[in-house]
Amino acid sequence: MVVKYSLSVLVLAAVALAKGSSSVNWGNTTGTSSDPFPTAVGNLGDMGYAAAPFRAQVDKVNTPKFDNNRWGIEMRWKPYNAQKDGATSDDIFRNVGAQSPYHPADDLFPETNKYLPVPDQCTIKQVHIVHRHGARNPTKLYEKPPGSFGQKVANLSKAGKLDVSGQLSFLKSWNYSLGQAVLTHQGAQELFDSGVRAYFDYAKLLEKYESKPVIRTTSQSRMIDSARYWTLGFFGWDAADKVNLEVLAEYDYQNNTLQPKQSCPNADNDDFQLGDKLVEQWQDIYLEAPRKRLQQYFHGAELTKDDISSMMIMCPYETVVLGYSQFCNLFTKEEWENLEYELDMDKQGSNGFMAPTGRAQGIGYVTEFLSRVQHRKFDGPQSSQNRTIDQQDQYFPLHQPLYADFTHDTVMIGILTAFNFTQFADWMDPTKPDPNRRFRTSRLTPFAARFFFEVLECDGTDYIRVKVNEALLPLDAGQGCEGRADGLCKLDDFVGHLEKYAYDASKFQTVCYGKNGTDFTVTGPVHSGAPES
Repeated sequence: MVVKYSLSVLVLAAVALAKGSSSVNWGNTTGTSSDPFPTAVGNLGDMGYAAAPFRAQVDKVNTPKFDNNRWGIEMRWKPYNAQKDGATSDDIFRNVGAQSPYHPADDLFPETNKYLPVPDQCTIKQVHIVHRHGARNPTKLYEKPPGSFGQKVANLSKAGKLDVSGQLSFLKSWNYSLGQAVLTHQGAQELFDSGVRAYFDYAKLLEKYESKPVIRTTSQSRMIDSARYWTLGFFGWDAADKVNLEVLAEYDYQNNTLQPKQSCPNADNDDFQLGDKLVEQWQDIYLEAPRKRLQQYFHGAELTKDDISSMMIMCPYETVVLGYSQFCNLFTKEEWENLEYELDMDKQGSNGFMAPTGRAQGIGYVTEFLSRVQHRKFDGPQSSQNRTIDQQDQYFPLHQPLYADFTHDTVMIGILTAFNFTQFADWMDPTKPDPNRRFRTSRLTPFAARFFFEVLECDGTDYIRVKVNEALLPLDAGQGCEGRADGLCKLDDFVGHLEKYAYDASKFQTVCYGKNGTDFTVTGPVHSGAPES
């Protein structure tokens, strides 16, 4: 059985904190406040806390007896009918896209695994970190999955019409208990662990740096909290005395490279959110089989495609929020793989190489990267940067040996696209999954994902190498590199290629502010992260 919570109490808890949380406080934002680095800048986003977990009481998984998961969340579930195809828990928790608990992308580029140690002739001089927030609650309450299924079960129960059996018997004592958008304890642990790991990897870079390093994040609550937990892990309990936390407001049409949709209106236009359209096609194909199978245990009403989608995504969300979810073993290995394909298409179609605004969403960060790595004050080209802030050394220092920027998974996909990492440019057919694709959001942008851009000096020459969740990216001609087995690329070649092609390839002004059919033509998914005509 599971603990039963009052739905009305949960709704009130969610709404109570959400009220006023998105208020704008222009008098206290970065660059305008009497405090040079204010953190109470408003624009926290929608917020709502979940019910309290009680895993010790409800967890009945007993294979094996002892749980060695250091995070305390239940990840020993196996897919439905696991004995038939030898499925393991990895077939669930490595197939839930951006909702995956953090894990290194150890299978992303196996050909470079042996080159992970820094070559003997090289010394790391600088590192640029792009980091996603940790595990969070769903961003929506009850109007969309997974909350919509929770509302359906609550309504049927209230009307005395909830009639379930077999695999779905647990719904008799289940209530939707998730919150909205806020960081979870699992997410806090992921970020603290990441900060500790980064300290051991890179702390010496700051040993002779005489200024307080600037660490940037955005104003949404899960973003600020993630940055704080990371700095706690890296700098210790007195992190606030050792680092300047720069909070960039997320607000409509406020330039912000860590949330660039605010300065690219077309990126939020339904006509350009092509991931949604791809997902609809694929869901019609793969969700019908599990819907039919589970319908035999759900007698009180007809199960819909959205219900099955909710039940599948409930597994990772309940796991990272409550520590335990009985939805995890309802679906087969193949069905979890199909879900991963759906989640991958969504991001590739709305933020990646199949998205018309994919490059535009990431180009602002790429331009800032070029300023930092060349120690050159920002002078354009203009895209999603806050020019006022980026031209001030206080807020945009140019000689830091370590940079860390905290952002969202959608932005990180745009950044990969704007860097022209065509290693992830897989074309995704909405009717047929490609099992050999490299674009897998569970590997690229799980909760607490992190990209590292390491600048190294090797025998008097500067090089760069890129790591995606610990996987060494084999840089190649798409980035102006010679394609070495060890992933190293001459920094001048990498930077020169970006300066020559990156901004023009993004078509930022046209695609963000132009009119489809007049300034450019988009009739469906693209191949290059920008309009092709």
